[in-house]
Amino acid sequence: MVQTIDIEVVLNLIIFAMFFTIASTELMAASAIIFKYKESEKKVFKFLIPIWEVTGTFFVFYVVNLEGLMPDVLPLLAYSFISYILILLILYVLRNTLIISAENLWKRKNRIINRRLLYSAYAIVTFVLGAMIVMIYAAFIGGHGLNFNAETFNLISFITFLPDDGFIIGIAILFFGLAAVYYGLDVNPFLPFIVTTMGMLLSGISIFEMGDTNNSTLFIIPIIFTLSIPLLWMFNKTKNIAENKLVFQGLLSISIFFLAYSQYPYLLGKNLLITSVLNNSAMQTQMFYATLIGGAILLVLTYFFFDIYFGNSQNENQEPIAEGEN
Repeated sequence: MVQTIDIEVVLNLIIFAMFFTIASTELMAASAIIFKYKESEKKVFKFLIPIWEVTGTFFVFYVVNLEGLMPDVLPLLAYSFISYILILLILYVLRNTLIISAENLWKRKNRIINRRLLYSAYAIVTFVLGAMIVMIYAAFIGGHGLNFNAETFNLISFITFLPDDGFIIGIAILFFGLAAVYYGLDVNPFLPFIVTTMGMLLSGISIFEMGDTNNSTLFIIPIIFTLSIPLLWMFNKTKNIAENKLVFQGLLSISIFFLAYSQYPYLLGKNLLITSVLNNSAMQTQMFYATLIGGAILLVLTYFFFDIYFGNSQNENQEPIAEGEN
């Protein structure tokens, strides 16, 4: 059975899906840097600055929308995960420092720090940040270790429930498989499909065992859309379609949206009814319209940012025209 859903919640899930999709491309970049550094210099590095900028913007946009829609959820998040949020902030600053250093400081003469070392450290920090974000998301889905009334989180209770670990590991494997497709890496064409399937199986089984799924029929959509990406990449005639950034992010966003929708209307292992924490006031309606307008502006600015950035990158890579050749 597919549960009907409030339009404001739909919009919130769309923003979440887009944010998570863009953030996932940075996790894919980290995988490529660790395992394919030399190739990443040409195929991955140019994406890091745009992804870095857009991810932060979408994150703030999502949090503001969530505050207007479900104001009781953010205090639960803040109090329960305060220690982890502080670690996240420290790692976030470290991540930013590493990428800025890798992009600029290495260019100086007589440098001591190696560029590869900086980017490898950036990739490791990014992995840890991604794992912590997925951990918080998994805790809200299954509720293991998260006490809603006391607003506390017990890490031991969370990690000793194996489906929670399986979900995080499965997501990591899935993104590792998709990294070769998104960045067009030189690997066996069948490998991304095999690795992505393995990650999907592990994370899919885990999310069922976490006990929050209410619309199991919706799972067929994430399976089809996600696996279609590496499947298209296997064949020469459709490889360019899979590598198209707009197509890739569109398919993955749809998958994440329906994965999140499959949990509605519950959180915390069916112990928290989402509709019970909705604002249900004039503020919620105003936030809906503000989000529509703000979202449209954000999408346009995101498009222009990528277009300008990559346009400049292509111009820099072109050899200058010699005098007299005009």
